[in-house]
Amino acid sequence: MGVNRGKQFEEQVFKGFKRIGDCDITRLPDQMSGYKGSTNVSDFIVFNSGNLIYIECKSLYGNTLNLKKITQLDSLTEKELIPDVSAGVMVWFIDHDITLYIPVSELNRLKKEGKKSINIKDIDSIKSIIIQGKKKRILFEYDLYPFLDYFMWWK
Repeated sequence: MGVNRGKQFEEQVFKGFKRIGDCDITRLPDQMSGYKGSTNVSDFIVFNSGNLIYIECKSLYGNTLNLKKITQLDSLTEKELIPDVSAGVMVWFIDHDITLYIPVSELNRLKKEGKKSINIKDIDSIKSIIIQGKKKRILFEYDLYPFLDYFMWWK
């Protein structure tokens, strides 16, 4: 059985949040059965300084994130309608050693404009946060303090 980079990425994100003392992180177990179409709204729920954040993680090889691969877009959008709740997708572009957080509102804007994907070349023109980390051999050890600090001012 091959290495699941997606699960490894999720584990590194989880560890990054766990290192933060005044942050609560809940990792939602994957719904492997898909019973009657059930899916989780996200991979993580993070609470920090009065903000609740739903985060879905995606890892990919190559240059492009296909927006159709974000099956939780509707449920993330629904969560972001609640005051003091934010939602988005953390994307690891494996081949480029770049990890981004893209708010669901930005993903919806891009879809509304007719975009079907986000190319690595486009990241400077979209609303996103680059997630800082130190690369080990393959995976990153993420420093999520700046993400949460910036996040307080995001909305």
